[in-house]
Amino acid sequence: MTAVPATFVADEVRRFDPEVPIERAWMPPASWYTSPALYDLERRSVLHRTWQPVARVAELTEPGSYASGCFAGEPWVVVRGDDGELRAFHNTCRHKGREVVQGAGRAQSLVCGYHAWEYDLRGKLRSAPKMAGIEEFDRDEMSLRPLAVDVWGPWVFVNGDVDAPPMKARLPELDERLEATNWNELAWAERTTWEIGCNWKVYVDNYLDGGYHIPHMHPTLDAQLDMSTYRTDLFAESSIQTSDPSSAGDERIDYAAGERIGPGAIYAWIYPNFMLNRYGPCLDSNWVVPLGPNRCRVEYEFYFLETDGPSAAEFIRRSIDQSAVTQREDISICESVQVGLNSSSYDRGRYAPRVEVGEHHFHRLLSADLRRALDS
Repeated sequence: MTAVPATFVADEVRRFDPEVPIERAWMPPASWYTSPALYDLERRSVLHRTWQPVARVAELTEPGSYASGCFAGEPWVVVRGDDGELRAFHNTCRHKGREVVQGAGRAQSLVCGYHAWEYDLRGKLRSAPKMAGIEEFDRDEMSLRPLAVDVWGPWVFVNGDVDAPPMKARLPELDERLEATNWNELAWAERTTWEIGCNWKVYVDNYLDGGYHIPHMHPTLDAQLDMSTYRTDLFAESSIQTSDPSSAGDERIDYAAGERIGPGAIYAWIYPNFMLNRYGPCLDSNWVVPLGPNRCRVEYEFYFLETDGPSAAEFIRRSIDQSAVTQREDISICESVQVGLNSSSYDRGRYAPRVEVGEHHFHRLLSADLRRALDS
């Protein structure tokens, strides 16, 4: 295996210049999407230090209820304390590193299945069997390490940066836009997961290209949108793409565009890897979970205004089926892009300045975090 030069990561990060305007800018090099060394830097400096929507609030209402998982190699657990507070921890036993709990459930304490080390619902080490005779053993020091936790919308978020600003403070424009649609009245209906053979940023780039690919790759979605109204607005740590519904009939769909799109579509992206699609009586959320330099998982959740009765069930099914059509088309795009990014013939591309502003915005934010990590 060829050794990576010590300066490789820093050199590749700095090949993207965030100060160059989009009209003259080059995209990040292919190494950002293929290199294990770049991916490792991302995990430590971006993915583990940003808010991630790991669970729904409705899953964690009772004292002792917990949910756990692993994001980009970091095990996490969120638990509702006996005092009603939500807390989050690195889900790693302080003895030998095993995950303390797995899956979701309800418990009076968190007990590691390896050697029965027990932590209370506030993360404090309560019991460590057969440790008699150990010297200089500080129980507080051996408690679970905390993660930041926050609630926004129907989700519970965690963040490896315990001093991170709360979600709502990051997203005032998006919060206001969603509140105007009464999004808190929507009810959860279903969750699906797709595993994709591409770098997580390929999927995000595709989402943020300002509708550039929709007429070419998404015929049924294109039939529902008036692409002449498509626009992208940029904010500090998010962007919002919007489009009016098509007012003309289209043989590519057997229903009116407004039936699903309603008065218009809102496609919101939150740095670095969370998306919300708000339209009509629906909300889809897309959480992009990196699995390595060349793979990711997208976790979809679907919310609807009406969930009871046969007509609601039929609308939900048709809407989710339409989402699956679009998702399969996006998977085809993204996996083909990943093949090309690994080609010896490709290095960097150029932006379409009038549409790919969201993508450029994403790369500038990512560049700032990567450069900050290198400088520190």
